[in-house]
Amino acid sequence: MQDTIDNVRTTMRSDTATLLLLDESGTVLEPAASAGLGGRWRGAPHIRVGTGFAGSVAARDEPVVIQDVNEASVINPILRGFGVHRLLGVPVHGTEGLLGVLHVGTFAYRDFSETEVERLQRIADDIGVRLSDRRQDDAHLAALMLQRSLLPAAPPEIPGLDVAVRYLPAEGDLGGDWYDVFPLPDGKVGFVMGDVEGHGLWSAIVMGRLRSALRAYALDHDDPAEVLHRLDRKLCYFETDISATVLYAVTAPPYDTITICNAGHPAPLVARAGEEIAQTAELSAGLMLGVSPDAVRTSDVVRLTPGSSVAIFTDGLVERRGGDASQDPYGERLEVVRRAFRPEHDAEAACSHIVAAGLGDDAAEDDVALVVIRRVPG
Repeated sequence: MQDTIDNVRTTMRSDTATLLLLDESGTVLEPAASAGLGGRWRGAPHIRVGTGFAGSVAARDEPVVIQDVNEASVINPILRGFGVHRLLGVPVHGTEGLLGVLHVGTFAYRDFSETEVERLQRIADDIGVRLSDRRQDDAHLAALMLQRSLLPAAPPEIPGLDVAVRYLPAEGDLGGDWYDVFPLPDGKVGFVMGDVEGHGLWSAIVMGRLRSALRAYALDHDDPAEVLHRLDRKLCYFETDISATVLYAVTAPPYDTITICNAGHPAPLVARAGEEIAQTAELSAGLMLGVSPDAVRTSDVVRLTPGSSVAIFTDGLVERRGGDASQDPYGERLEVVRRAFRPEHDAEAACSHIVAAGLGDDAAEDDVALVVIRRVPG
């Protein structure tokens, strides 16, 4: 980026050139690169949108020219200290809106022509495109690495249970789907399935935070409803712009029951010996997380006979965009998956059959996460 800003100064025949980028909140401009100010630009103040010269460019979203640099018009003391007298600033736009501000300055009292204003705006537009492309690539890679670190391919071995997992990212931007399997004190085992609203790096980051918080609450509270209640309060107070569906289940030897609390997530399927088709577990309706910190949470007990299995999954397995949600929110795929989920299959085989039935030959429009828990017979 430094080479780019050096070229801006040369192209515009200016004494300085500076790029400021919006922070994650979209309210503050931070210096990203500069030419003509030595290394001092790194100590330049962060500018709130709407204040000072750069903040005015961002707020007005149009070119701004300052004919007389002074304390009232320019907040940055480094520009004033270097003797900059004229400034021209333009907004930098990316594919998703305003990214920042690009400005050039001169020590002489020089007027910027309309042609120069248009030239700097074209340069800024080109920088915006390149920044957007790079951010998307960087964010995608970071989200992928984060997800891989939090979604182990092999669950822990649990005597008495046969557990298998699957995670299939969508063909496009990564989502916030996650699963977790972890042993707890006294021989208990926790299972989690969640889906954070949105896609990309931010959803992956929130997913990681929720995963860590849920594990911490699970160590101190036996009731899944209490765990999700506390997780909901965390999300409502500290992640106010995010919502998520989460299902948390706990079981203990001899694994004849599994206790489940559901917060707006698709209900699990249960395949029992002697039944022709897997059944949807009957669970209390629960509000998704991030809506109300005072939502009532209830845990339900599902019985597991020897050889029976439970499948918990995210909606990407069965939901199809553009379907007729008025009849069945998950379309016909749920019925196909129920028939493919057989109690005689071990967990790995069950996962394979379920994924094949749910996705068929279709591309994955949304992330798919799946955990199958089978009580070992005998």
